Amino acid sequence: MRIVSVLPSATEIVCALGAGADLVGRSAECDYPPAVRALPVVMRPRTLDAARPSDEIDRRVRTARAAGESLYDLELDQLRRLRPDVLLTQDLCGVCSVTEAEVTAACAAAGIAPTVVSLTPRTLADVWASVETVGRAIGRTERARRLARSLAARAGERATGPPARVAVVEWLDPPILAGLWTPRMVRAAGATPVGPEEGAPGERVTWPQIAARRPELIVLSPCSFDLARTGRELAAPALAARVARAAARSRIVLADEAYFSRPGPRLADGIELLRALRVGRTEGPFPMPVRPYAAPAEEVSA
Repeated sequence: MRIVSVLPSATEIVCALGAGADLVGRSAECDYPPAVRALPVVMRPRTLDAARPSDEIDRRVRTARAAGESLYDLELDQLRRLRPDVLLTQDLCGVCSVTEAEVTAACAAAGIAPTVVSLTPRTLADVWASVETVGRAIGRTERARRLARSLAARAGERATGPPARVAVVEWLDPPILAGLWTPRMVRAAGATPVGPEEGAPGERVTWPQIAARRPELIVLSPCSFDLARTGRELAAPALAARVARAAARSRIVLADEAYFSRPGPRLADGIELLRALRVGRTEGPFPMPVRPYAAPAEEVSA
């Protein structure tokens, strides 16, 4: 079987099901497990502005989406050459990847007719169900069922003391409180989420509004940012000052986005991280990068 995935979480699911050798193409964002980086790229972002400040990226994305423009390009010649049997995509977020409609149109233009599997998880249960959806599509049904059950068991709610109020921030400027499956992750860690209800989209707020909700723990995990990228963003004095004033009474931790934003197997690791952070542990062993954050003293008093 020949599989192309233009969705990082789907790529991770395929590999977790032991079918990594069947992958023949990926998106530029599909980077885990590391071996997939050697695969041909069939989808790239139209603008390479990941190093720009968050507010600039936000304005560019909002302008493009308002105009009905895609943020990505599918490479038709590459698709035609690879001729996948299954193409994995999504239909939840036009910012995160191409949509099912864009993939279908590209396949028609390339003269190929793979089975297009579109994932649209909104809740944590949906994420585990998507594991089984991918498994059925690639002939790994039973293995996918076992994996989904194992992940759901790891994600079961565990209360160990008074619940802390936890805010997971999926964008820094403007700040966005994570929605969809993330509130359930926080509850599974025995904490109380600050922000949207499970299944609802992320909530655009201000840093003073976050402060008014009095979270005891703030996890900064901007979508598409690794730990180093988040740290560089927070080095900007103006942003650091806003975060410092809003979070003066909160513990702040930086975490890799892949364990919160990507709806795949590593969300279970994200829940385990939240359990540790909730009780005050900020040192490993953790399965992902994490770092306590303290704003410079002059920013706190600014």
